[in-house]
Amino acid sequence: MGRKSVVVCISFLLSTLILLSPYVTISGVQAQTVSTVVTTKSITPACALPGQTMTVKINISVTGGGGGVGGLAPIQSSIVLDRTGSMWGNKFEDAKAAAKAFIGVQHTDDLAEVIFFSETSAVTIGFTLTDASGKTALNHAVDTAPSPYGYTNLYGAFERSVNEITSKGQSGFKRAILLMTDGRPNIGITTSSKFVQLSQSAVSVGAVVYTVGLGGPGVQDPVNGTLLQAIADAGNGKYFFAPDSADLTDIYLQIAQELQGPPARNVRVTEQLPQSIVTYNNDATQPPNSTSGGNIFWQIPLITAGTSWGVTFTVTTQSRVAVVQSLSPTQIIYDRGEQIGIRIDLGPGMAVREVATISIGASATTATKGDVLKYNATVVNRGTVLESVPVALFANSSRIGTTSVSLSPGDTKVVQFSWNTSNYNTGNYNVSIIADPDRSITCNDITGAAKAVSLVLNPQSEGSILPLLLLILIPLMIVPIAAAAILGRRRGYAWGTPAAARRVTPGGMVCPRCFSPLTYNPTYQKYYCMVCDRYL
Repeated sequence: MGRKSVVVCISFLLSTLILLSPYVTISGVQAQTVSTVVTTKSITPACALPGQTMTVKINISVTGGGGGVGGLAPIQSSIVLDRTGSMWGNKFEDAKAAAKAFIGVQHTDDLAEVIFFSETSAVTIGFTLTDASGKTALNHAVDTAPSPYGYTNLYGAFERSVNEITSKGQSGFKRAILLMTDGRPNIGITTSSKFVQLSQSAVSVGAVVYTVGLGGPGVQDPVNGTLLQAIADAGNGKYFFAPDSADLTDIYLQIAQELQGPPARNVRVTEQLPQSIVTYNNDATQPPNSTSGGNIFWQIPLITAGTSWGVTFTVTTQSRVAVVQSLSPTQIIYDRGEQIGIRIDLGPGMAVREVATISIGASATTATKGDVLKYNATVVNRGTVLESVPVALFANSSRIGTTSVSLSPGDTKVVQFSWNTSNYNTGNYNVSIIADPDRSITCNDITGAAKAVSLVLNPQSEGSILPLLLLILIPLMIVPIAAAAILGRRRGYAWGTPAAARRVTPGGMVCPRCFSPLTYNPTYQKYYCMVCDRYL
């Protein structure tokens, strides 16, 4: 592969990465730093029963960089407008309209002044707050400006503006000069270096300088664009050229956006409503561009920095509905600066949340204290979201044990418990298995959360008296029998010999083998040795 092909491939890959991911920063290629777009959403109430109304509010705020309105530092602007003889007619009217458009998008804590110039310059209205009454006064000053006449003393007008922004500049404000002309300076100072020095002095007091050149038919460079570019460069600003006066309004609005921070453009908001549980009431405060099924769609061309866009609408619930913070059914996509297609998935959402015990089984309904009993239950998720909840076994009000289950919508699971009754009092118990015993699930229908069975727990004595009696009586019966047998053997009686037939031999005859006393058995007419167990 040739060197040129390699360069082409690398360029293509870099371009693709930038387009696909507005957040990607590549060495040598960095997306423009933009301020914050703040999105918020709320749904009230947190729980609604069937047939009730829930209110949804969505807000998008575009901030800038700083501490003023909407996160912006307030702006102090000096608007300098050309009213020389060449501005006669539509050019002058369009220039005034552009200035009023700029004033119109300023915030209530901004300041603006208007200076008109030709051979001389004059402050038509000094720095004025751009609240409602201030904007009215500023617009009136623009509308009542003297008609165009005379030559172009551009330096004198620029100098007047720099002096104003320097001597009357407010601390904490972002200062700006907007210098517009349709011609070259032809009286007063015309040296380019003097203009650059003046622009640098504006920068030294924290001001930024924008220049606007207005063209005309058949003239290649009527405004000395080189000079205006140099002024803007030295003033840390930009130079804009308007081929036609009709372009001035867009340029002034662009300058406003530069000062305030980049706007959010082509904002697309899609709300995905769960149609199975709620119905949209067609009452949005901002009419949607389209409504299809459960999707409501809005498209907002522009939200400027320091401003916001919001919508409120309601839904009617078809079942018991809860607000779920983890759901994000609202999708917001917008462009800002050099970042394209920035996406935000915004919560909360709406869902049915209901987990219940639908059956219970027990190993016994009657038991003796000390028995270990087995219980099981079937738990179901009747809601529309995944639930992970505890399930607990209760005997009356005592919690015996707890386990946890995770259930997808519609799923069931069997849970099992063991209960050792040794430490519990005898009596009647209501044994229940409860799903979500601590009521952690918002809007859960607790009426179906538990199932119960009865248990009679008896004392241990009632169930074991017969074995106990046997344990007592058997030793009492065995002891005398064994004693009698042992005593009889010692007296020389044969086992099974009737008492009337046994007698000790007269004369004390003894066994010749063991020398024990013998007994005589008349029936057998023989002597018997109890020790040797034999007849003689």
